[in-house]
Amino acid sequence: MFDLDATLDLLDTPALPADDDAPWAARDRDHGRAALAAALDDGLLSEEVDAILDGRRVVEAFPVRWGESPPAYATRAVAEMMAAYLR
Repeated sequence: MFDLDATLDLLDTPALPADDDAPWAARDRDHGRAALAAALDDGLLSEEVDAILDGRRVVEAFPVRWGESPPAYATRAVAEMMAAYLR
């Protein structure tokens, strides 16, 4: 069974221990949460999101572009998730 808390933990788990102290950590967390919420809202199942991410955080699988707002990132990341899902 899918565990939503475990998926949300992926957003908060830094790739490296020092990443939590990095200035971009909060930005990545905001972007990742926006993308995950948009993916679920747009109809992807949580199990499908887990399979697409394959253990990575959203921002690792689909890097944030410089200057990209959380809503703009979420739109692009979900489009890329859907394309990855169809492959």
